[in-house]
Amino acid sequence: MRAVAFAAAVVVAAISVLFGPTAPAVAGPTLQDQCTVQEWRDPGNFSRCVGQLHDLSQQRAQCLAAPIPEPPDSGMAGWFVTEPESSKLSGPQGLYSRYGYAGYDYTTYDIGCVPTLMHPDYKFENTIANAEFMFATGVIGASNALREKAWQPQSMWGWADTLVDKATKAIYQRVFTVFGAVTLAVVGLYLLWRSRQSDMSAAMTTAGWAILVMVAVTAIAAWPVRSAHLADQSLIQGLGVVHGAVGPQPKDIPPDKCVLPDPAACKDVRPPAVRASDTATETMLYRNWLRGALGSADSLTARKYGPALYDAKSLSWDEAERIRENPSTRDATIAQKQNQWMKVAEQIKTEDPQAYEYLQGTRGMDRIGAGFIAILSALFFAMFDVTASVLVLLGFLIFRWAVVAAPVLGTVGMLRPASSGLRRLVNSVIAAMFNIVIFGTGAAIYLFAVDLIMSSAALPGWLQVTLVWLCGVVGWLLLRPYRRITQLGGKDSTGAIATAGTWHRRFFRDLREAATLAIATPAVESVVDRRREARSEVLRPEARAEDPVEARTARPESATPRQRAVTAEWVEADVPDTPTGYAVYRPKSRAAKPPQAPAPRPESANVG
Repeated sequence: MRAVAFAAAVVVAAISVLFGPTAPAVAGPTLQDQCTVQEWRDPGNFSRCVGQLHDLSQQRAQCLAAPIPEPPDSGMAGWFVTEPESSKLSGPQGLYSRYGYAGYDYTTYDIGCVPTLMHPDYKFENTIANAEFMFATGVIGASNALREKAWQPQSMWGWADTLVDKATKAIYQRVFTVFGAVTLAVVGLYLLWRSRQSDMSAAMTTAGWAILVMVAVTAIAAWPVRSAHLADQSLIQGLGVVHGAVGPQPKDIPPDKCVLPDPAACKDVRPPAVRASDTATETMLYRNWLRGALGSADSLTARKYGPALYDAKSLSWDEAERIRENPSTRDATIAQKQNQWMKVAEQIKTEDPQAYEYLQGTRGMDRIGAGFIAILSALFFAMFDVTASVLVLLGFLIFRWAVVAAPVLGTVGMLRPASSGLRRLVNSVIAAMFNIVIFGTGAAIYLFAVDLIMSSAALPGWLQVTLVWLCGVVGWLLLRPYRRITQLGGKDSTGAIATAGTWHRRFFRDLREAATLAIATPAVESVVDRRREARSEVLRPEARAEDPVEARTARPESATPRQRAVTAEWVEADVPDTPTGYAVYRPKSRAAKPPQAPAPRPESANVG
């Protein structure tokens, strides 16, 4: 009996060790010790809030593999991203400004002590979901990069300053100063020739045009880079005012809620383009990532612990810079991030077991659905945003090419009759300025609408994505980007297409018009002769004597006054003054007179 009792005691002890509570560290802190939702969402409180959670036991942590945090420029989107200058300053920051595109993929967690070859990370569903998020992140990255460079053209075209300076000065010295003298000589000869025709106005216009072109080209060649920057700054200031009025608004912290020692740190110093990038990244990528990681983007668990989980899976720009400068801190930083992930995940397991199932990665198909929604959101958003950014960039590029091409076209353009190339260049520059203003304003309004749509909690997720797409379609239809591209030359695309495709038709049409003009304006006598010949062919020989036209033309001296009057009336009615091709003769109604017998000759009377 003693042996049986001892064996039973050993079994009970073993069961209690295996299945009983091993340590009080598994339990979360009390409600009084927990941070609020707003405190969890503040990046400055992550360390304090995570520190309030209990550490995991060594036995529990043995089979947990937390994800390794990623740098901000990782993945496909890292090819487009650069750290914004505003990220180095104090003030409110968004997820894009702080983390770039790090952490937008899925991993499995708490799968037990499974060998590496059997790790569920290699499951098909997670692989597809990660590929979807890679594509969506790349689309948003391209859209954000183009917008930031379009609204700050100096960062995009700064490399071209050396090219513009050297190319413009070389062309001016080698082409304009040499061949410009020849053109001026031609202008002088042209003025002398025009002076013989006593046309003072045309001569003054030609001389004034030559002087204007010469002065403008000389000024551009003297300050080529300054000329391009002058156009840039003028448009940038105008766009800055528009974006500040109707673009994404700053997220300043109110003075009564600012707890930082420096009140200036509560002011949002991000430029409009970076604020738009933060809005697009958070709404299109982060919220969809939460749907696959915790099952929902609007649940209490997602709003409370989502930012801390994302921070544990990502490296900020400052952390990545510290690791690059001092590689020895890498292991400590990664260990701290992994510990934060495990402690937050354990708290989620205690409070929301259903969300913890998503975090484990057992809902692979739901993650695929979240990735598909991320792709749709990214494409719908980038459709109009990328188009507007590309057109703005093209406008700023045209300024630089115009500066380089001005001395070449101005060499011939000083002669006013040969200035068509220079006129087209000026027309292109003016059209580019209008395009920058139009599409820059349209992009600002579109981003403001996207910010309002995505920040509205009353709209479901599917409706938000649909409204974003519809706003882009409306902007596309109103501004007609596909036509504005060809209007950089100042002409409508329909006219350009018609000119390119129907030049031969216009050529033959001009030939027909010239032929019609030559045929429709002959002398009146030739028209009458042709009509007389046509009538003579159909009249009988005995009736030709009765015809007034025949009587006038055949025997004009023997025609009676009545026949002459009828002939004049017929010709006046039948031959119009205008050079028309056809006319209808409608003679006045008159009683038919019987033919009169010819008067007897004097010889017959004597004979009788």
